[in-house]
Amino acid sequence: MKPVVELVSTGSELLNGRSLNRHAQMLGARLDRMGFALARDTTVPDNLEAIQEALRAALGRVDVVIVSGGLGPTSDDITPEAAAGFFGRAVVTDPASLAALRKRYDRLGRPVTPAAERQARIVDSAAALSNPVGVAPGERLEVGGKTVFILPGPPAEFVAVLERHVLPWLDAAATDRPRSDRQSLMVCGLGESDIVALFDKAGFPPPELEVAYCAGPGRIEVRFGAGARGGDPESAAREAGRLLGGHVYSVEREEMEEVIGKLLIRGKTTLSTAESCTGGLLGGRITSVSGSSVYYRGGLIAYANDIKATRLGIPLEILERDGAVSSAVAGRMASAVRERFGSDFGLGITGIAGPDGGTPEKPAGLVFIALAGEKFVRMRKYRFGGDRDRVREWSVRMALDLLRRHLQGVTEPDAFGTDGP
Repeated sequence: MKPVVELVSTGSELLNGRSLNRHAQMLGARLDRMGFALARDTTVPDNLEAIQEALRAALGRVDVVIVSGGLGPTSDDITPEAAAGFFGRAVVTDPASLAALRKRYDRLGRPVTPAAERQARIVDSAAALSNPVGVAPGERLEVGGKTVFILPGPPAEFVAVLERHVLPWLDAAATDRPRSDRQSLMVCGLGESDIVALFDKAGFPPPELEVAYCAGPGRIEVRFGAGARGGDPESAAREAGRLLGGHVYSVEREEMEEVIGKLLIRGKTTLSTAESCTGGLLGGRITSVSGSSVYYRGGLIAYANDIKATRLGIPLEILERDGAVSSAVAGRMASAVRERFGSDFGLGITGIAGPDGGTPEKPAGLVFIALAGEKFVRMRKYRFGGDRDRVREWSVRMALDLLRRHLQGVTEPDAFGTDGP
């Protein structure tokens, strides 16, 4: 079996914008780590003919197809019927899945209706794949040397069945999978053009290597792989790390908040946050890491000026003179939350997320970020572009990076902001 997979995502809600299709991202990342390739993702509505046509096209190109969605209890959940019709089989009820469904419903005190029982149906002769976090099982069909997996649509269930059943099967079935030989660097504080300019100046990387860039708000993954003529991704990653210096925050594809957590634990230090325009997004990002209670003391959302004054003790004259969006207020926020929460470090963010609220002097996207320690306050001024969500995401990323640079002793600033007022 060739290490190439196609995905067929079913669901009209994925096409009309009511739901975000995350299946390709979740599947592609896991396949990539195994040395497989996700060759294509086709999204189709809840329509028998559309699902069957997508199956026909995908099976004409690859040996393994994964179909997501359409296993639920409602009338538009028709993926088993579409697959059964395509392969000339019947739809049957899987006894083990039905028994598990009834046990789950009984535990929850819910009646088992005919609609609920629909979730136990599979294509005849398919292997049912248990769902550890949901009701509807996945299934695996083997037809003419081809394999089709059908997985539940909800992201948590999709991943659970994928990791329990599909990935182990793929790992065992692949016969000519190339060695997974890729290296990544996670970079914050430089844009793609900045990175390319640094590489070009150094005559890097060598032509036999494949290089890919994946950009997100405030961070870029630089990825090296062995090309057709070979190459050494590990050596390339080391050289890239030397060229990029302190802008590299991880070589393990970690998120910034994970790196911050490890650094704080290593230093036996703690953190607290005061947020305005990010509205708790920074604290949420920090606490998304398991075990963050060891180093995160807590946070305060000080959106209104009177809260900044009463809860953080920022003098009204500073708020009136400099404005709530200023380096002076960001610095006071960071210092005050550090003192009041009894932490080693404090981060403060204040800005105008937009799209409204800006002025010629202080336009939308203007953000001030401050880091306070026992004997210092460090401030950065930014002007972020994009919509409200993007400004907030950038703000969180750069606040974490400001702390990361301090904890790692990086003196080089990021390329996006300026120091001080």
